[in-house]
Amino acid sequence: MPSSQSIFISYRRSDTIGHTGRMYDRLVAEFGREHVFKDVDDIPLGVDFAEHLDKAVSQCQVVIVVIGKTWTTVVDEDGNRRLDSPDDFVRIEVESALKRGIPVIPVLLEGVSMPNRAQLPKSLHPLVRRNGTQVGYDPRFHTDMDRLIRGLKALMRVAEAAPDPASGAPLRAKPASKRETQVQLKPIAKAVKAALAEDIPVAPAQPAVPTFPFEVVKVDAKGKITQREQRRAEYRREELGQGVTLDMVAIPGGSFRMGSSSRQGNEHEMPQHKVTVKPFLMGKYAVTQAQWKAVAALPEVARSLKAEPSKFSGQNRPVENIDWDAAIEFCRRLSRKTGRNYRLPSEAEWEYACRAGTGSAFHYGETLTAELANYDANFTFGSGPKGKYRKTTTDVGRFPANDFGLYDMHGNVWEWCQDHWHENYEGTPTDGSAWLSSDDDAKRILRGGSWNYYPAHCGSAHRGRLAFPMRRYYFGFRVVCGASWTL
Repeated sequence: MPSSQSIFISYRRSDTIGHTGRMYDRLVAEFGREHVFKDVDDIPLGVDFAEHLDKAVSQCQVVIVVIGKTWTTVVDEDGNRRLDSPDDFVRIEVESALKRGIPVIPVLLEGVSMPNRAQLPKSLHPLVRRNGTQVGYDPRFHTDMDRLIRGLKALMRVAEAAPDPASGAPLRAKPASKRETQVQLKPIAKAVKAALAEDIPVAPAQPAVPTFPFEVVKVDAKGKITQREQRRAEYRREELGQGVTLDMVAIPGGSFRMGSSSRQGNEHEMPQHKVTVKPFLMGKYAVTQAQWKAVAALPEVARSLKAEPSKFSGQNRPVENIDWDAAIEFCRRLSRKTGRNYRLPSEAEWEYACRAGTGSAFHYGETLTAELANYDANFTFGSGPKGKYRKTTTDVGRFPANDFGLYDMHGNVWEWCQDHWHENYEGTPTDGSAWLSSDDDAKRILRGGSWNYYPAHCGSAHRGRLAFPMRRYYFGFRVVCGASWTL
């Protein structure tokens, strides 16, 4: 049963269970598990579920209604629309909140419109007047959730501060007539108006450092997940225009062992050596097709860029079919637009970011599985299992992140680095900088493997190289910039 000042999530299992679960994890990370209630599984046996749900809603401060594509149309086993039944769980939850005057926030999944009155039973008609928000899929998901969380915090602060007109105590939701509900909500509106009044001195607030939650998983030698851990990482967001954003994750400085030992890798990955890297910001994902198109539309710096170079279609898929020079042009245009120095990562920065403090073959552990990355899973690494070979790129962020909060560091697309190719690490810089040569025609470094390569090629230490004018439908990139970005 939820506690007071908590959030109740109303949703349909058949409609939005996957998306709601992800929203729930985000809200738990922000407000605590004891303050977010989303399921009906804890209804005791023999208890009237309508009364139980009504009581659960009454003890919450805000109700979120997650509305998917079939929220209004799903039917029961007899073919009757579930929303028309007085015993429908969702209807009970929303009715309870509306009659008690509890704030109700419709959350529309991407591509879903707000229901109209004709689609709702009469008891739910007030829902159409509730101001809602939309939560999309990656890479929009966390941006939309940030907006929802800000709104929830503001709403709950105001509700908590507003006194009950009868007792003077903090306002709490309770059964009320329509008139009583209006009286209860007046202090909230008054408090909001007062908070926005220009004649009330407000201490300047320090900008909060934005963070995002993510899950880290670890596997054993056979690819079985043995550990799951919730983490948060700091990031900065770049607005690219037309609703397209670029999230840059803060990577802390540190030292690591770069390359492979003689018993693990090949001669190109040796000798293993210590490298110290300064803090920097790195793209949370490989550059997507939407991000590429937005930057390609910016004024040319040194060469032209195709707006849609990729073989595989999908705005949230990584852009591919990109040569090294095109990636450099992308960075130049983005730098000119933002005033920040965007560039490709050095090879050392890329491996440091990929490993994220790990020393194993992959940041997940000693092997890789098709549930953790996109590669040719007809082939195995170590004692790991075979899996599904997808034969195409996948949307960024589909698989678990590494310990720094970076996604798809293994597989999906090869990623260009700044460095010129050298046969081994003899004489390489140890300060994290790019290793260049006097040969402008030298081959360039690629890291991470791709959707059509063996798992061994997707390892943290594996090095690829190719002539820089070459482009393939499995070559992409991600960008980095300095850590001096202030809020």
